[in-house]
Amino acid sequence: MTPAPLPDPATELELLRRSFDQSTDVIGAVGPDQWHCPTPCPAFDVETLVGHMLFAAKRLATVGRREAAAEDGPAVVGLAAGEWASALTKTADEAIDVWRSPGATAGDIVLPFGTFAAPVVLGMYVLEQTTHAWDLAVAVGATDHLDSELAAAVVPIAQAIVVPEYRGPEPMPFAAEVAAADDAPAYDRLAAFMGRRPSWTTTDAAQRADLLSALAKQRTFLRHTASGLGDAEARRRSTVSALCIAGIVKHVTAVERRWARFIAEAAPAMAMNKGSAAAHTATFEITEAETLKSLLSDYEAAARETETLVGSLESLDDGHPLPRAPWFDPGSSWSHRRVLLHLLMETAQHAGHADIVREAIDGSRTMG
Repeated sequence: MTPAPLPDPATELELLRRSFDQSTDVIGAVGPDQWHCPTPCPAFDVETLVGHMLFAAKRLATVGRREAAAEDGPAVVGLAAGEWASALTKTADEAIDVWRSPGATAGDIVLPFGTFAAPVVLGMYVLEQTTHAWDLAVAVGATDHLDSELAAAVVPIAQAIVVPEYRGPEPMPFAAEVAAADDAPAYDRLAAFMGRRPSWTTTDAAQRADLLSALAKQRTFLRHTASGLGDAEARRRSTVSALCIAGIVKHVTAVERRWARFIAEAAPAMAMNKGSAAAHTATFEITEAETLKSLLSDYEAAARETETLVGSLESLDDGHPLPRAPWFDPGSSWSHRRVLLHLLMETAQHAGHADIVREAIDGSRTMG
């Protein structure tokens, strides 16, 4: 699909005005007990998202004056709950006045991440305010404050600005596009194009955060068992079992990636064959080229992959049938939630194994 050209600057300025008005309206709908609720943006709760929206408005005025813009700095903080909407209104009015001044929409503008034609920059900030208003509205249950006609007008701007090379895991600015039907509501299509799940809810987000937080804690326990060890000690089989710290780390990394593939690809990722037993054994064995540092680095990479995958799932209730295996109930299926719970339990179990191995090496323990 060839993106449509950006609207003329006068149209963009009108869309900017509407996007700021919408943001102010949604901010006014935030309840007193909602300021620390999660949002579809993992880096922001409600208060920091609103602070980021205000920061963006301030930076738009700055770059419109052709002044040097700071990196994507900290969100504005320190305002009382009742002050945010008026603060955004004041900053938005200033930004719009700057961009309505002669020559503001001509030429190029230098941003911290590149140089762009002024109309492109204006479109970026229209897109940012419009998208973050959706983030905020779904987080606080205020979607009735959203302007669907504005969203419909901004979808082509998003398609013109957000090109594939800007998408990917952090530090890329945009997540992968989420599928949405062509006849879906305009804001669903915009949110999906911007890498959000239109079905996002605070309850679902809290469940994902809890699962990922618990899994991260168990990973920390496992990594702690390797703290301060050299490669020789990490390979040492200090108990009557064949386990060593490095081998456990390597194995858990492989297990996590395998279950992640099951979530993404279904049963084929878990299929058994004649080589499966040998492949399983190999996940515990350390090659000459592998070091404890490289294994821990790979484990951290697997963790980031899992977090990205979990954030991209449409629903934790979705799932797949399990492959045929003696340890699975015949004909059973696991939801993505159930898979993550299993991964959490397996990681905790192996962290315990590693703790025993480490204690036998030098008496160190994760706890106690």
